[in-house]
Amino acid sequence: MEKPAIFIVEDEAIVANDIKETLKSLGYDVRGIAKSGEIALEKIKELKPDLVLMDIHLSTQMDGVETAGKIHVLYNIPVIYLTAYADKALLDRAKVTEPYGYIIKPYDERELHSVIEMALYKHRIEREIKKRDDVLFAVSSAVEWLLRISRVESHVPRDFNASDIRDILEPVGLALDAGAIGIFKTDTDPAGRETVSLIYEWGCPAYASSLYKPELRQFTFNALGISRWHDLLMKGDIVVATMSSLVKDENQLFDLLGVKCGIILPIFIHDNFWGFIGFFDLAERTRSADEIEALRITANLLGAALGYR
Repeated sequence: MEKPAIFIVEDEAIVANDIKETLKSLGYDVRGIAKSGEIALEKIKELKPDLVLMDIHLSTQMDGVETAGKIHVLYNIPVIYLTAYADKALLDRAKVTEPYGYIIKPYDERELHSVIEMALYKHRIEREIKKRDDVLFAVSSAVEWLLRISRVESHVPRDFNASDIRDILEPVGLALDAGAIGIFKTDTDPAGRETVSLIYEWGCPAYASSLYKPELRQFTFNALGISRWHDLLMKGDIVVATMSSLVKDENQLFDLLGVKCGIILPIFIHDNFWGFIGFFDLAERTRSADEIEALRITANLLGAALGYR
């Protein structure tokens, strides 16, 4: 597991070095040290630490409070203040920067450790809540889109163009920080076999489009080694998979898409299996239960929209 990276802003070299050695003994990665707010902002932009220990009294043009405020606004990195003393006016200024804690000098090692751990935990939870809220907002946008197109009178299922699909997939993809999203439709070939084709996709800038790959046109679940997926999707289950967890025969779809993991959910129209939607990432990662539930809602909305009469 990667060590949390901490950046120290302290204008007294002896104190800064003592904090550095203490942090290293506690198992943290000391990403860097700066003696002024100006230098700290430049280095933090480049080094992207997980947390900043900030001396509230910097004897430079930019004090610790001003520096912490800019770190909060520019980089959303948690800051813990280090202070030997603080008057009320200074504390009132510091509160505005939303610090994650205060350490009184001379510091106690156990207190330093506990405050850092609490700050890291709090910041992680806040990020997860924000991600959940972003995904739910994206899904609410999908609901609005569904209601809007549902007002168009039609006697046949709605045919969508690429722009329609982008309207619903892009907000979700951006909220998830996903690598790609693909919609796969099942069909029946002249021989009566069930085939699958990638018909819509959205991708991040780093994703290479797979929409026109012939291997992803009219393939069968069995041909790509994912018959097990078919059985799960037909039952309404979802598939959560990473390249490292797949058996050899099941990795062909991920190879063709150039992705490392994905969450695949069935799309039903009027209780009939229509196809599936996959939310993919370019590197292996784990999605929260809230994110997966939001994806399930998105898949259900797509089924309702695609089958609207």
